[in-house]
Amino acid sequence: MGSSIRHYFSVAACFARLAIQRQLEYPLFLFSWLLMIPIQYFSGIWMLKIIVDRFQPLNGWDFPELTFLYGLGLISHGIFVVFFINTWQIDRMVIEGAFDRLLLRPMNVFFQLIASYINFIGLIDCIPGIIIFIYGCQLVGFEWTFLNIIKLLLVLLGGVMIRAALFISLGTIAFWTKRNASMVGFTLAMLERGTMYPISIYPYAIQVLFTFILPIGFISFYPAAEFLNKSSEAFQLPLSFALATPVIGFACFFLSQWIFRFGMKSYESAGS
Repeated sequence: MGSSIRHYFSVAACFARLAIQRQLEYPLFLFSWLLMIPIQYFSGIWMLKIIVDRFQPLNGWDFPELTFLYGLGLISHGIFVVFFINTWQIDRMVIEGAFDRLLLRPMNVFFQLIASYINFIGLIDCIPGIIIFIYGCQLVGFEWTFLNIIKLLLVLLGGVMIRAALFISLGTIAFWTKRNASMVGFTLAMLERGTMYPISIYPYAIQVLFTFILPIGFISFYPAAEFLNKSSEAFQLPLSFALATPVIGFACFFLSQWIFRFGMKSYESAGS
């Protein structure tokens, strides 16, 4: 057992080293991402400030609270794209036959899918998220107690798991349809609007959808509502929202693993 774990760690480290070397091969490409990604997200929070200052808070959420929420959602997105970005590419791997390679190796297929590409450039997504979140923490007077830090780490872990579970499940669809890029694009847009803005601004049916069916509200909205003492706007649960997020995240991730294994039973190579 121990030797098997060490073997998997060594393989993951090798994959990570190769991925970083490939991504550093073109420095100007890395520089372009380093320039454009922060501009994209900083302009997003700036637009929120303009909207709130010139009109009104979003359903009671003022700019400091929106900054806290926006940054929290963005950090989990950044961590996700570092480790799970290959889940966006399953349809391409099926079409090009690259998925066959995973099946031929004597290792866990899902492990190979995730470990074979660590998106080093994805760390750039974390930079504006961390800056915006820390700024939001200062604005709202967030208390950096030991308990709050533990809750925050659990929320980020659970949020990443929820994101990963969603895209693993979507990627599995490619085993039947061969294509799912349009669904991935739609889901990315849905996640942006459901994690960086309060879901309480949406109709009740959408709030139910984002809570009980696609629980993306637990990625950032519900934990932020608890941290900011705005839990009265949310559905009441037996657990605190900060503790519910990792529980829901791991449950969703476990379910996505079952869906992935079930989908592989219907896999037919489409590569040449």
